[in-house]
Amino acid sequence: MVTIKDTEVTLVEAVQPFDINSLGNLFGGRMLEWMANIGTVAATRFSGGPAVLAYLDRHFFIRPVRLGEFVILKARVEYVGTSSMEVRIEAWREGLGGKQALVTMTTASYVAVDEYGVPRPINNRLEPSSDEVQIYEEARRRYEDRKRKIEDRKFKRFDLTDPTVGLRWRVESSRWATPSDAFVGNLVSGGRLLAWLDEIAGLLAARYSGGIAVTGSVDETAFYSPIRVGDIVTVRAGITYVGKSSMEILLDVIAQGAFGHARHVCTAYYTYVHVDSSGRPVPVPEYVPSNDYERKLFAEGERRRQVRDEELLRIKRMWGVSEA
Repeated sequence: MVTIKDTEVTLVEAVQPFDINSLGNLFGGRMLEWMANIGTVAATRFSGGPAVLAYLDRHFFIRPVRLGEFVILKARVEYVGTSSMEVRIEAWREGLGGKQALVTMTTASYVAVDEYGVPRPINNRLEPSSDEVQIYEEARRRYEDRKRKIEDRKFKRFDLTDPTVGLRWRVESSRWATPSDAFVGNLVSGGRLLAWLDEIAGLLAARYSGGIAVTGSVDETAFYSPIRVGDIVTVRAGITYVGKSSMEILLDVIAQGAFGHARHVCTAYYTYVHVDSSGRPVPVPEYVPSNDYERKLFAEGERRRQVRDEELLRIKRMWGVSEA
């Protein structure tokens, strides 16, 4: 029997010059990669074999991390299904003197797979201690809710429709998936993919704002198909909503195998904030939808923004966040 505490793993990363943006702060994509990787470590260790990222919940970057600071990443398994695991991931910054502050926190689902990437049963059992029962039950509810959210997974896997067609502000980028991108076997790391998405979306946000754009949040993301070494990975990005200083960017990922077989990997929404040289939010150019499709996505983006604002306020209150 293994308790939730027994599954905890920790990773410490030092923020170095190649990790930072022009403000001297850690790139959001680098943080996302570290978070996905520590979650993979926790899931792989518990399941006794490879595990891949299957679902990532919404999360916010509530504090910057600066050059020379440390990032303390923590992950633990909170619930186990037949092949999947509910994992909590936290990232804390630590400066001189050892004072720590929460940067971001999320929950995610990982699936145990065999050498071919096919889900395999998990033989290990999770037995929460008396003070972990509430954590376990909350994770179980997330697990049940996820199953409803991804009922269309088999259909989505083969949906190659480009949702950015019709958007004026869009960009597309393709790359090879190489062995250096793999975390286990020939499966590309979920963290590496998240970093790619942040790189492309950040480029588009900077183009639109005409200045510096930093990662503000990542919405819920379901992963429908794995990326394998040798695949051509195409990321399609388009601006769907613009607020006073924020920009929501839709990202859609397609992986194409060596013999032309294409698969839908995921669709995600990243939010960026335009900031000045001091890191303070500043206005972006006004965005006026020019066609029915842009108006539809803009309205949907406005609803998502309202949900994000409410959730961010709740999180800040819960963690006592008052500083920038």
